[in-house]
Amino acid sequence: MDFVKVEGKSFYCGKKEILFSGLGIGSWLNIEHFMAGIPTTDSQIRRTFGSVFTEETGREFFTRFTECFVTDEDFIFLKKIGVNLLRVPFHYHLFIDDQNPEVLKEEGFRIFDRLMMFSRKYQIYILPDLHSVPGGQNPDWHSDNQTGYPQFWYFKVFRDQMAALWQAIAARYKEEPYLLGYDLLNEPFLIPKEDRISQFYDEVTQAIRQVDQNHIIFLEGDFFAMDFSCIHSIADEQTALTFHYYPTVWNAELLDKDYDRNRRKAEFEKVFLNLIKIREQFDRPILCGEAGYDIDKEDLPFTIGLIEDTLEIFRKYKVSWTLWSYKDAQLIGIVYPKSESPWMKLVSEIGGYWNHYLDTDIAQRVMEDLCGKHFPEASEEDRYHLRFAARAIVYHLQEKYWLKADLEKLTRAEVLALPESFLFQNCCYYEEYVKTLQKYSYE
Repeated sequence: MDFVKVEGKSFYCGKKEILFSGLGIGSWLNIEHFMAGIPTTDSQIRRTFGSVFTEETGREFFTRFTECFVTDEDFIFLKKIGVNLLRVPFHYHLFIDDQNPEVLKEEGFRIFDRLMMFSRKYQIYILPDLHSVPGGQNPDWHSDNQTGYPQFWYFKVFRDQMAALWQAIAARYKEEPYLLGYDLLNEPFLIPKEDRISQFYDEVTQAIRQVDQNHIIFLEGDFFAMDFSCIHSIADEQTALTFHYYPTVWNAELLDKDYDRNRRKAEFEKVFLNLIKIREQFDRPILCGEAGYDIDKEDLPFTIGLIEDTLEIFRKYKVSWTLWSYKDAQLIGIVYPKSESPWMKLVSEIGGYWNHYLDTDIAQRVMEDLCGKHFPEASEEDRYHLRFAARAIVYHLQEKYWLKADLEKLTRAEVLALPESFLFQNCCYYEEYVKTLQKYSYE
C-alpha cells in the first residue's frame, strides 16, 4: 500500500487526500501522574514500585501494565468509533538504560512491534511521539523532569543520543504501512538558545532520512508546541507541523459554566486561528496533536459541549486531530477503569489528600512567599519558571512520604493485580463522548 505523504498543505495517501481524527494513548509508555491518579513523575513512580516490592517485582508490574493497557479489544473499540490515527507518547527509557546507554533495549522494540501489528491488523495509523528525553525538554512532569530545569537543551550528548534513537526506530519500521511518521519531540520549552531546537530537528531529520524516506517527520513548536517562531524554514519535503491546543489551560475563565457558550466558542476559534497560521506560513499540512478537557463526571453535558465546540472548529478548517486522551484513571480519558477496580480504589485513597492541582498550588505559594520576603523585584516570568523547580521539590517529598507509604499497604499479589484494572473488559467508557467523536470523525 502507499505511504501517507505530504503534498502542499495536505496529507495524501496515493491520489486521495486524507484527514486524521484520532486519540493519544497517554500514560501508557510514559506515565503521567494526573492521568494515572498517583503523584510524582514517571521515573519516580517506577522507582517507588521497585523500592517497595523489589526491582524484579517492579519490572513485572510495569510489564503487566503495558500489556493490559492496550490489547486487541482496545483496537476493536477504536476502529468501531472511527479513529484512524493514534498518537503514542513514549519515554526514551523504553529503549535506553541510562547505565548501559550504548545498547538499545529489545523490550522497547518488542512493544513497538506489537503496536505495529495492531496498526496493520486494524488499519489504524500510528504516530510515535517522543514524550520524555534525557534531562527533560521542558520543565514539567510530563517530560519526567525531576528538577524543573530542561537540561536536554544544555547537553549536546543528550540530543545526539536522541537522534541516534530515532534513527534506530526508523531503520526498524521504515516499511511499516500504517506508521504515519515520527513526532520528534513533545512540547519543548525554556530553550536557552533558539537555534538549538532547529539544529536538533535538522540533525534528527538527517539521521532518519539516512534510513527511511517513506514516513513523515512531525515538528512541534516552542512553548509547549504553540510557538513556531523557532522554525524558520523546512528543507525536508516530507515534514509536517503539529501543534497543541488547550485554550482553557491558559484562560481558566473559559471553564466558567456561566460563560456564554457562543462567546466561549468565539474565543476557542480565535486561539485556534492564531495557531493554524503555520499551515499557510510554511505551506505544510498540520495536525493538532493534543486537545482536551478534564471530564466533569457530575456535569458530563458541559464537558461534551466543550469537546463538540472544539471538534466543530477543527472540521470547519479541515484540520487533522488526535484528542488527549484515550484511557486513564477517570480524569480526561474516554475509557476508564471501573470505580470498584483495584486501581481506582488505590486512586481513591490517594485522592483523599492529593491531586495534581495541589502540586501547582504549593509551588506557587512557595515562590510567592520566597520572592515576597526576599526577592520582591523578581519578575513574573522568573517566578513562573522557578515554580517548576519548586514543584520538583514537592515531587521528591511526595515520593518518599506519600506514594511509598500507600504502596506499602499492598501485598505483592495485590500490586501485580493492579494492571488488570486497565483491561478493556474491566473498563467503562463515556457513550456521549463516543457519539461526539463519531459525529465529527473524518472516517
